[in-house]
Amino acid sequence: MVCDLISPETSYHIEETQYIQVPGSKGSFGILKQHAPIVSSLEPGIVRVIRDDGAELLFNIPSGGFVEVSDNIITIVAEQVTQTF
Repeated sequence: MVCDLISPETSYHIEETQYIQVPGSKGSFGILKQHAPIVSSLEPGIVRVIRDDGAELLFNIPSGGFVEVSDNIITIVAEQVTQTF
């Protein structure tokens, strides 16, 4: 899977991901390969990305946003995205 995190100020393109967890408006949910197409609003919180090599990346979206999943491409759009360590 490919994950793109996009904001007006910055963007992150992460290839070879196996799992992504997002703070959905109805609760946190995970996305695996071959996930059904979906569009969902996001609450402020942490986006967790697990790469195929097992590395974990964390991103903060302090004001929420939305996520779109289609054909193993996950696009997260938010007003602000910052990587946390």
